Amino acid sequence: MGAWGASPWDSDGAADWFTEFFEDIDVDARIAAALEYDDEYDQIRAACYMLNTIGRIYVWPGDLEKLEELLGRGIELLAAMLESDSEFRELYEEDYEVIEAVEKELADLKERLADNTSNEIDE
Repeated sequence: MGAWGASPWDSDGAADWFTEFFEDIDVDARIAAALEYDDEYDQIRAACYMLNTIGRIYVWPGDLEKLEELLGRGIELLAAMLESDSEFRELYEEDYEVIEAVEKELADLKERLADNTSNEIDE
């Protein structure tokens, strides 16, 4: 068994387990569908949560090239939601907790993309 780090996904056994766990689920299509429309805020946030959670090279059950595209699309949509003149901002103008949560989600997604990009270079 090969292990390359301390995280739960940093071993051959874990990578195999994740592959089996997500078998028969077209994650790429499901995430892409949730990120299709700019104004489906709940779906966008839910899809971005999944990207943050399982959007890792050794966990992602879909196409790794599509993962990078989906991360980019998630970043684009969350950033648009946070623009001062966005409909999302209007909806949640007084709810700073929601705005702060989306700001954190955006930062996390950017970090996920950077982590995945640097892992690809290391390999």
